[in-house]
Amino acid sequence: MRTSTAFLAFAVLGFNGLLKAQTVIPLVNESASGQLGINLRMGSNTRYFTYILDTGSAGFFTAKGTTSAWDNTIDSVTGETFSVSYGTGSLAYSGVVANTRITFSDVNGIEYAVNDVRMGVITNEPYTGWDANINHMTGGVADPIPPESPTTHLFYGTLGAGLYQTKPEAGSLVSVLAQMPAGPGLTKGFMIHTGGANSTSATLTVGLSQDEMDLFPIKIQMNPSTGTVTNDNHTTATLYPESQTTATYTIIKGEETYTAVANLLLDTGGLGTHITTGTDINPPDSMVSDGQIVDGASFQTHVDGITLSQALNWLISPTGSTEFVDKVGVVSGTSSGSLNSGIALFYNYDVYFDTENGVIGLRSVPEPAVGWLLGLGLFAALVIRRRIAAR
Repeated sequence: MRTSTAFLAFAVLGFNGLLKAQTVIPLVNESASGQLGINLRMGSNTRYFTYILDTGSAGFFTAKGTTSAWDNTIDSVTGETFSVSYGTGSLAYSGVVANTRITFSDVNGIEYAVNDVRMGVITNEPYTGWDANINHMTGGVADPIPPESPTTHLFYGTLGAGLYQTKPEAGSLVSVLAQMPAGPGLTKGFMIHTGGANSTSATLTVGLSQDEMDLFPIKIQMNPSTGTVTNDNHTTATLYPESQTTATYTIIKGEETYTAVANLLLDTGGLGTHITTGTDINPPDSMVSDGQIVDGASFQTHVDGITLSQALNWLISPTGSTEFVDKVGVVSGTSSGSLNSGIALFYNYDVYFDTENGVIGLRSVPEPAVGWLLGLGLFAALVIRRRIAAR
């Protein structure tokens, strides 16, 4: 559909208009790697590059090397810094906050450009072998190909769709999708539609209509808002915790039952479903083996009266392996603990995030091929974890 030129979906801090109609942006569904990408071009660059669309990350960040295709496209550095880490903190990106212009194209091929986008420029060396001159990440590992020749499975940075702030607050990056203004008749928020693991019609819809939200039979309350942030463009974004909601988890093995209440992170950037242990969720050793819930144990999740339970079919593995059929990973953590849904949820359900009212909506993708069948209750369990964001 035609979108208003007044709305620029990624204008984090450089937006001066209101969304007049829904904006539908095509996504890149890299089912072979289990990731979603979104195409953008930065500054005066005439070519588009693909960034990971990640609901488990906040902010927009990439590297800037001396030979990169991004040279001379980052307009200014603000003097502020940012930092974002994953998992137990072993993987962290940090650097300076800069301003640039970005351009995206909607499903009709109409381009929109916006100035003064706040983004992070990575300056640290997050892992051995990091090369800032390459500027793209595949599971956190640099792959030495010319940045002007993007190929399948390569991403040049992260476009965070998480609803929280990076640290420190003084230079924090806020998710571009958490900044969306909305005009009359639309609610602030966005919807991710993949169409399934092998679909070629994945889209990101910016701005939510009530008629469309009414078609989503499953609605989940988000965790309470952590406050608001006012941007340089005078828009205000409502922020939420990194884990968007809370669930009750039950593991049953024979006569043994374990129950916990902990956070749930709906994460397009996670390859596998896994528990990060902590004070709120820490399954006993008798239920965990080789970094996963033991075979023969049932795993159930309950959210707002809706039951999610473990499925018997498999999504994908980056290596093509079926080793992780019907598994839930277990990773040691140091905080409260949570469950990461992984990409499986989004392959089986359209998901909207109503950031204005703090509600998550889910609608089944027709004939889901894998995983999370909510409401009636199947939960796909993936254990593979990516290096870039093993949350």
